[in-house]
Amino acid sequence: GPPPPPPIPLTFIGVLSAPTQAGRIAIMSDGRGNTFQAREGDIIEGRYRLLRLGTDSVELAYLDGRGRQVIRLSGQ
Repeated sequence: GPPPPPPIPLTFIGVLSAPTQAGRIAIMSDGRGNTFQAREGDIIEGRYRLLRLGTDSVELAYLDGRGRQVIRLSGQ
Protein backbone atom coordinates (compact mmCIF):
# COMPACT_ATOMS: atom_id res chain seq x y z
CA GLY A 1 0.00 0.00 0.00
CA PRO A 2 0.97 3.65 -0.03
CA PRO A 3 3.42 4.89 2.60
CA PRO A 4 1.94 6.52 5.68
CA PRO A 5 1.78 10.32 5.79
CA PRO A 6 4.67 12.11 7.47
CA PRO A 7 4.23 13.01 11.15
CA ILE A 8 2.45 16.29 11.78
CA PRO A 9 5.28 18.68 12.74
CA LEU A 10 3.51 20.49 15.57
CA THR A 11 4.16 20.48 19.31
CA PHE A 12 1.26 20.78 21.76
CA ILE A 13 2.41 23.27 24.39
CA GLY A 14 -0.69 24.12 26.40
CA VAL A 15 -4.38 24.82 26.84
CA LEU A 16 -5.89 28.24 27.29
CA SER A 17 -9.21 28.50 29.10
CA ALA A 18 -10.98 31.59 27.86
CA PRO A 19 -13.87 32.49 30.17
CA THR A 20 -15.12 35.22 27.81
CA GLN A 21 -15.15 32.84 24.84
CA ALA A 22 -16.74 29.43 24.41
CA GLY A 23 -14.50 26.45 25.01
CA ARG A 24 -10.82 25.81 25.49
CA ILE A 25 -8.06 26.70 23.07
CA ALA A 26 -5.05 24.51 22.21
CA ILE A 27 -1.70 26.25 21.85
CA MET A 28 0.73 24.60 19.43
CA SER A 29 4.11 25.43 17.93
CA ASP A 30 5.81 24.43 14.70
CA GLY A 31 9.31 24.65 16.22
CA ARG A 32 10.25 27.54 13.92
CA GLY A 33 8.94 30.28 16.19
CA ASN A 34 5.33 30.18 14.97
CA THR A 35 2.52 29.46 17.41
CA PHE A 36 -1.04 28.48 16.61
CA GLN A 37 -4.23 28.71 18.65
CA ALA A 38 -7.13 26.45 17.76
CA ARG A 39 -10.41 25.09 19.05
CA GLU A 40 -11.87 21.72 18.14
CA GLY A 41 -12.85 21.79 14.46
CA ASP A 42 -10.43 24.60 13.53
CA ILE A 43 -8.02 24.29 10.61
CA ILE A 44 -4.32 24.90 11.32
CA GLU A 45 -1.85 26.06 8.64
CA GLY A 46 -4.43 25.16 5.99
CA ARG A 47 -3.33 21.51 6.28
CA TYR A 48 -4.58 20.07 9.58
CA ARG A 49 -7.84 19.98 11.53
CA LEU A 50 -8.00 19.84 15.32
CA LEU A 51 -10.34 16.93 15.97
CA ARG A 52 -10.12 16.64 19.74
CA LEU A 53 -8.63 18.69 22.54
CA GLY A 54 -7.99 16.66 25.69
CA THR A 55 -6.35 17.60 28.96
CA ASP A 56 -2.96 16.20 27.96
CA SER A 57 -3.18 15.66 24.19
CA VAL A 58 -4.66 16.84 20.91
CA GLU A 59 -5.79 14.77 17.96
CA LEU A 60 -5.07 16.28 14.56
CA ALA A 61 -5.96 15.03 11.09
CA TYR A 62 -4.71 15.88 7.63
CA LEU A 63 -7.42 17.76 5.71
CA ASP A 64 -6.99 15.44 2.74
CA GLY A 65 -7.90 12.41 4.86
CA ARG A 66 -4.46 10.77 4.78
CA GLY A 67 -4.35 10.14 8.51
CA ARG A 68 -4.61 11.25 12.09
CA GLN A 69 -2.12 11.79 14.85
CA VAL A 70 -2.31 12.25 18.61
CA ILE A 71 0.21 14.75 19.99
CA ARG A 72 0.87 14.66 23.72
CA LEU A 73 1.34 17.79 25.84
CA SER A 74 5.02 18.68 25.92
CA GLY A 75 4.92 21.75 28.13
CA GLN A 76 7.68 23.35 26.06
